[in-house]
Amino acid sequence: MMNNFSAEILREDTQLLRSALLKLALPRVLRRIAVVLVTLGVWLWLCSTILRRGRTVRYDGFEAFGPQVVDFLVRINPYLWWGVVLILTLCVLSGLRGWLRRSFARGRATTVPLDVVDDLAARLSPEVLGVLRWVWEDTEVPITIGVLQTTLRQARSGRVGKMALARAQKAALDRAGAPEPDPHFPSAPSPAAPVRPREPTLFA
Repeated sequence: MMNNFSAEILREDTQLLRSALLKLALPRVLRRIAVVLVTLGVWLWLCSTILRRGRTVRYDGFEAFGPQVVDFLVRINPYLWWGVVLILTLCVLSGLRGWLRRSFARGRATTVPLDVVDDLAARLSPEVLGVLRWVWEDTEVPITIGVLQTTLRQARSGRVGKMALARAQKAALDRAGAPEPDPHFPSAPSPAAPVRPREPTLFA
């Protein structure tokens, strides 16, 4: 079977898997892009607002602490608000990263519809289908997008050849483990079937 498997077949199978994954993941990808763009827009608006209003802040209320304190606060005023912007940026990035990680995990756990599996089963080569069965360890759980993603990665990394080599190695070990007949001691003939007593007739 491996002799009939070529790079062209692998290219067609990987393209088929990529197309199926893109079709399945497109709604979630568009939603992620929308969330990221909205978050960046809100972040830019907040940063510009903080910096703009920070430039107008006056420290007249701190005159009781002395003019030196007021002068010091006026000098570091821009850095204070840039520090606020930096803290806000870190919070936004942390929240966005956590949300994206959860979104990716939910995406990998999404069940693949039966019609997509039927289409892949009809169009993928037997070798890549073997990789899909190898990746899909728990057949009591439906195939997910994560299973298809792993199948694509494994197929592109040479899993078909590795599985064919493993089968050949197993066959070699099985042949080595089988006892060989000794020519000096031929195997004993199989016991003959017991002879049933013949019914008596007129002649015997």
